[in-house]
Amino acid sequence: MQRPEYLALDGHGLEYSRQALTIGELPLEVRAAALEEATTTIAKKTGLVAVKRIPFGAPVFTAFADMNRPKAKHHSESELLLVTGDDVPLGYCPSYD
Repeated sequence: MQRPEYLALDGHGLEYSRQALTIGELPLEVRAAALEEATTTIAKKTGLVAVKRIPFGAPVFTAFADMNRPKAKHHSESELLLVTGDDVPLGYCPSYD
């Protein structure tokens, strides 16, 4: 699936069009499916067990068993585990690669 166009702002506050980069830049109706895909992909990458789908506005680590903020901070993939679901890059969603 091709990434949708997203209206972003440049450094001067002017709109320009570019491809969506994160789940939060996707249309509302496809975000849940993208979060589901990202959960599966991140579970494989990190070796963690997903217990629910990554929440849109909560940190990624909250979707994984026995994971909390201190553990996420010390994990080898801490940068990814500490971002919120809306900031997960679309590279973790196979449908948008």
